[in-house]
Amino acid sequence: MVEGKDYKATEQEALAEEQREQVWQQTWAKDINLHLGKIDGLLAEGTRESRMEIKAMFSDQAFFGHYKQVDAFAAMFVIMSIYELEDAREFPATILDQADSVEGLQDIMFQFKVILYRLDFEVGQETRAELLSFIREHSVSSVWMSVMLTTSVLRPLSLALKLERIFEEEGLQQLWISILFFHEQYLPGNYRTSAKLAFICKESGQSEMAAEYQNRIPEIPSNLQAQRELIFGCQELLWKMRYKEAGAARGLVQFIKEKNLEDVLWEFLLEHSPVTDKEYYLQIADVLLDAEESDKAGIVLERALKLAPGDEMVLCLLADLAIKSGDIDAALMCLSQIENPSGFAVKFQKSCMELKERKQHE
Repeated sequence: MVEGKDYKATEQEALAEEQREQVWQQTWAKDINLHLGKIDGLLAEGTRESRMEIKAMFSDQAFFGHYKQVDAFAAMFVIMSIYELEDAREFPATILDQADSVEGLQDIMFQFKVILYRLDFEVGQETRAELLSFIREHSVSSVWMSVMLTTSVLRPLSLALKLERIFEEEGLQQLWISILFFHEQYLPGNYRTSAKLAFICKESGQSEMAAEYQNRIPEIPSNLQAQRELIFGCQELLWKMRYKEAGAARGLVQFIKEKNLEDVLWEFLLEHSPVTDKEYYLQIADVLLDAEESDKAGIVLERALKLAPGDEMVLCLLADLAIKSGDIDAALMCLSQIENPSGFAVKFQKSCMELKERKQHE
C-alpha cells in the first residue's frame, strides 16, 4: 500500500515530468524535422566536410542532449560513432556509404539487427547466407560488427562464438580477428582465444603483443602438455559458465564424462581460474554433484574454500561428501572450521558425532 506522503511525492514527480515534457515539446520537438532534413542533406552530399558537420552536431551536447531520446537521433549517434572509428582506421567503405538518408541508415541497421537475432536464436535455415550476403552488400567492417555486438544483441557471447566460426570458415579474416579481439576485450579469460591472438600477432611480427596474449595462458606443466587440447576445451566451458552462457553447465558435465577428465588436469584449471566469486564455484559443484561427479565437485569446493575460508555452505558440502565416502572424522574437521555456525550447522555437527559414536560401537 502506498502511504500518503509517498503518493504525494510520486504525484509531484509525475507532474514535474509532465511539465518537462511540455517544455521539451514547445522548445525542441518542433525542430526535429528541420534537423533531420539538414542531416539528410549532408548525407546526400557525401563529402568528408559534410560528414564532419554531422559528427560535430552529435558531439555537441548542447544540441544532442535535447534529442537523444528520439529514436532517429539515437540511431544516428550510434551510426556516427561507427563512422568515426571507421574513418580513423581509413576503411575504404564506411557505414555512411550505405545510404544517403537517416531513414535509409536506420533501415539498414534494423535489417542487420534482425539478421543477427535470427542467427543467435537459430531462426530460419538461410540465416547464415543472409548474413554473408548482407556483409558483402553493405561492406560491413570489423568496427561495425563489434559495435553491433556491444549494443544490439541479447546474447553477445553465444552470437560471437557463432560468428567466429562462420568468419573463419568463410575466410573473412578481418571480421574473424575482430571477434577474437571482442572476446578478449569484453569477455576475457578464454585460453583458446588468447592462444589464437598470440599466434596471429607472432605471424604478423608483433612479438610484444604476441607475448602479452601468451602470458594470459598459464604455463602448462610437462605432465599435462600432451593434454593441451583437453585443457583448452574444458577451460572454454568454464569460461562460458563464468559468463552464464546457456547450456554451458550441461556441456561441462558431458565433456568431463566423455573425456574421462583426470583430476590433476581439473585441479590445474581451477588453480589458475581468475574467478574469485564463491557462488561461481558453488554453481559448478552443484552441477557436478547432480551428475554424480563427487571427486570433481570436491576439488571445486576446496577451491571455493580457499576464497572463502570458514564459509558454512562450502564446508557443509565438503562434510557431506566426506560422510558419503565414509570419512566421518574429515566431515567433523570441516564442520569445526565454520565461523559463526547456524543452527543447521550445529545440528549437522551433532548428527555427525552421533554417527561416529554408533560406528565405534558396532
